[in-house]
Amino acid sequence: MRPTGVTLSAYYQFFRGAVVALFAGGIFFVGGMAARLASLAAEGNNLQRILGGLGHFMGVALLIYAAVQVVCGIGLLLLQNWARILTLVFSALGILVLLPRALHLRPVSTLFALLNLAVLIYLLLPETASYFINKNLPADSTPVKTA
Repeated sequence: MRPTGVTLSAYYQFFRGAVVALFAGGIFFVGGMAARLASLAAEGNNLQRILGGLGHFMGVALLIYAAVQVVCGIGLLLLQNWARILTLVFSALGILVLLPRALHLRPVSTLFALLNLAVLIYLLLPETASYFINKNLPADSTPVKTA
């Protein structure tokens, strides 16, 4: 049986992936609008191609990041250690990115920073790490070596 904290961490990864995917969709939309406005203002100069290309690049990059978040969530549900390590990295980076906004007491940024911190602390616990390494054993037991 998978610990509840691992399941909640996986669901949080799915949520983060969905939020990033929605943000990517917004970038596609705003990038397209900016390119159209630039084409009207500059009569199809290079600015239209630059804004359109930048919007597509950022949107695709964020969609790839969202897919990686979802894959990490699936890996956590399947108790894969690589998913735990990637989630640790993404949570630590999330804390670093959100820290300036959280220090200014932005409620949403503070909430996400605290959620990232909770996931980071939980996945760094020795019991949780041993559960990912010894998938068939309960978190408090030790493996038995046979000769």
